[in-house]
Amino acid sequence: MTEEMKRKSLMKLMKVDTIAKEELWRSVATFGVSLIVTAFVITTDYLPLPAFLFLPLPLMIAAVVACVMVWYRRKEGLIDPNPANIFRHALRLGKRGERKTARRRGIVEKVIDTVLLVTVFLIYLYASLTYSINQASWLPVLVVIGLLLTRIVFTDGGERRVTLVRSVVFYLIAAGIVLLRYAVLEYPVTPLLQGIALVGIITFPILYIWDRRRTSKGTG
Repeated sequence: MTEEMKRKSLMKLMKVDTIAKEELWRSVATFGVSLIVTAFVITTDYLPLPAFLFLPLPLMIAAVVACVMVWYRRKEGLIDPNPANIFRHALRLGKRGERKTARRRGIVEKVIDTVLLVTVFLIYLYASLTYSINQASWLPVLVVIGLLLTRIVFTDGGERRVTLVRSVVFYLIAAGIVLLRYAVLEYPVTPLLQGIALVGIITFPILYIWDRRRTSKGTG
C-alpha cells in the first residue's frame, strides 16, 4: 500500500469516527427530549404506557436515530453535521428532464396511494364503531394497508428500494396505524406497545447489520 493510499484510508477513518462521535453526542439530546416526552405521556396518562418503558423507550429512539444518521451520513459522505443540511440533502431534487418528470410521477403515485390507505383505514374504523363488524375483517384490511404502505415507502419510479431508513419508516408508520386502531376501538394498548418495543429492539440491530453488509458487498 502506497503512502497516498494510507493517507486516504486514514482520512476516511477519521471522517467516519467524526461522524460517529457527532451522532453519539446528538443522541444524548435525542434521548433527553424523548425522556421528557415519555415522562409526560406516562404521568398524564395520555397513552397507557407502562412505567418500565420510561428509560428503554427513549434509549431505543435515541439508538435508532443515531444508527440511521450514522448510516446515512457515511453512505452519502456528509461531513456537515447540521440537521437542516442533512434533511435538505435527503430531499434534494433530481436532475431536470426525464428524471424530474419521473420524480413528479412518483410523487403523484405516492399521494394517490396515501389517500387510498387513509380512506380504507377510516372506512374500517367507521364501520367498526358504527356497525360492530367482526374483527376478523381487520386481517384483509391490514393486508391492503400493508400493500399500499409498501408501495409508498419502498417504491420509487417503479423501482423497489429497500434500505434501513425506509424499513424504519415503514415500521413506525405501521406501528402507528395499529396503535391508532387499538386506541379508537378502546382495546388495551399496553401489551401492544410492549410488543412493538420488543420487536423494534430485536429487529433494528439486525436490519442495521444486514444493511451494512449489503453496502460493503456493493462497494467491495
